[in-house]
Formats: sequence, structure tokens, C-alpha cells
Amino acid sequence: MKFSRQSRLLKPAEFKSVFQQPVRSGDGFFRIMARENGMQRHRLGMAVSKKACPKAVGRNRIKRVIRENFRANLIGTEQDGSLDFVVLPNATAAKQDNKVLDVSLSAHWQQLIRKAGLRNTKRRQDQKRTGR
Repeated sequence: MKFSRQSRLLKPAEFKSVFQQPVRSGDGFFRIMARENGMQRHRLGMAVSKKACPKAVGRNRIKRVIRENFRANLIGTEQDGSLDFVVLPNATAAKQDNKVLDVSLSAHWQQLIRKAGLRNTKRRQDQKRTGR
């Protein structure tokens, strides 16, 4: 599947909505936040700072690895509870090879989908109890 424009977070408001009450996952390489988007597809946003990787070549490599891993693991697996993801790499990510980053990202996607699913299940149960 292609990583199309519809699979990206493009506007600041879209990023801001993810930063409000996100489901989080993190390790030594990435901090990833996710939030349900109410759409039929997962979307990805990235914020790779100069602090994380001072050289543009390194920042572009990290973004390329993130995009490719997202495309390979999540595009085409959409469901009712699709998520918006924002990936924030740490400085240690720039020093790792692509395979290590791929393994880390794959684990994060699955963990966040599981956490978001549990969160939504709890929210639905609470709504049934209160009658809203």
C-alpha cells in the first residue's frame, strides 16, 4: 500500500488533538503518542527535531524509517478504532541502525493499538453504566 497524503497529519490542529489526552508509548529511541481519530484509516505525524539529530541527513533517514515502518505495518489494517500517531524520536535514535529502529517501531504500533482498544472499551462500558 502507498503512504498517501490521507495517511498523514498535516495541520497543526491535527497534531494538537493528538497531544491532548493521548495514549503513550516510549523507549530509548522513540516517544509515540496516539489518539483515536474517528476515521477509517490510521494517520502519522512526525516531529524530528535538530536536538534529536543535528544533521538534515540523519533527520531525513529517521523520517524515512518511520514512514516505511508505518506503511508496512499499519496501512491496510484499518478498523473502526483508527488512530492518529505522532512520533518523537530521541537523540539515541540517530545513532542506531535501521533494523533496531524497525523493531522498536513495530512494537510501539502494536502496544498503542492494544492500549487504545482497552481505553475505548472502558469508555464504552462507562457510558453504558451512566446511560450516556
